[in-house]
Amino acid sequence: MVIRIGIIGLSADPAAWATIAHVSPFKAGAPLADRFKLTALATSNPDSAKAAAKAHGIPAEKAYSNPEDIANDPDVDLVVVSVKVTMHKQLAMPALYAKKDVFVEWPLAKGVAEAEEMAALATKQGVKTYVGLQGRVQGAMVKVKELVSSGALGRITSTTILGTDGGLLNLPEKVRIVNEPGSGASILSVSVGHTLDAILHALSSELSSLMATTTITYPTICFTTSDGSLSAPEPKKGADNIAVSGTLTPSGAALSYHYLLTSPATPSMFQWIICGEKGALKMEGSSFTIQMNPPKVYWAEPPKDSGKKSMYDAGAGPTWKEIEVPESGMKGHFGGVAELYEGIAKGKGKDDVSGPPFSVANPLVFKSHRCDLNNHNH
Repeated sequence: MVIRIGIIGLSADPAAWATIAHVSPFKAGAPLADRFKLTALATSNPDSAKAAAKAHGIPAEKAYSNPEDIANDPDVDLVVVSVKVTMHKQLAMPALYAKKDVFVEWPLAKGVAEAEEMAALATKQGVKTYVGLQGRVQGAMVKVKELVSSGALGRITSTTILGTDGGLLNLPEKVRIVNEPGSGASILSVSVGHTLDAILHALSSELSSLMATTTITYPTICFTTSDGSLSAPEPKKGADNIAVSGTLTPSGAALSYHYLLTSPATPSMFQWIICGEKGALKMEGSSFTIQMNPPKVYWAEPPKDSGKKSMYDAGAGPTWKEIEVPESGMKGHFGGVAELYEGIAKGKGKDDVSGPPFSVANPLVFKSHRCDLNNHNH
């Protein structure tokens, strides 16, 4: 069965995120072309909606300028909300009231109260919902989850994540929202939220306790304007150095997580180590955005003859060996979102393959806001 999609926030721009992530995977010749069909779209005004419809080959009468019309379109099965997070609730609710399945980008909402309201309505209406947390279906994370679940590492004792990001000191003008308190689009909500969700999912764990320290390392931020020039520096209003520690359930393992915004003088990187009684895993990559830039996976286990050497002898300890991660069937760069659509198309309905439903994403929204509330240095 072909799933008919209506996208709120789809413009005529071929380089826009909604086009790359939510249209490219199922346009003619793409991997999911036989599973999905774009049948409608909605933007903030009639003129931009008509321009987008023309660009994407949609009939003009299927170009809407309000969420109610696209929600009530009988030719739409799944409504996708791909706009800034401050608009997520008001654009998704009409589709939920219309009993349509709904896909919302991460962050789900700008706060806990909104996320709870959306999840409650989705449950009441009995519809399927999906959140764009594509990191959990990315190949490396799927492999890690498989190995951890198999018991190959034994009991997990601890896990440590370190990431540096040198690309967020100067940002495009269109994402100015990241510097607006309460918008739900901070580094903490977006960058940390994506990685923390993928990590907890791979470990089949939740945080039973949480403590966070957040600071502002760089007190100002600049934005690149449309002509390529930089805006004047303005005070930064959100944390850019985020340290989280906690205890995982059910394993009782300790988690340590540290995100650092750096200057371009420090290379961006991601490293994650999982320690178990039988072995260990390591993920390494050149980008903290692991949902779009997959890290490599390495395995370590004690050498079989380790008892014959002192722990101080060279070569006595385990060594890291790269593990092959099967390539995704999604040919092309779709920001990792195509794998979510693939899971939706297969109809499995599990958060393992198609992104978490609103109710599962809610605890992560809560954790993100707790990190702000538990801030020790600002």
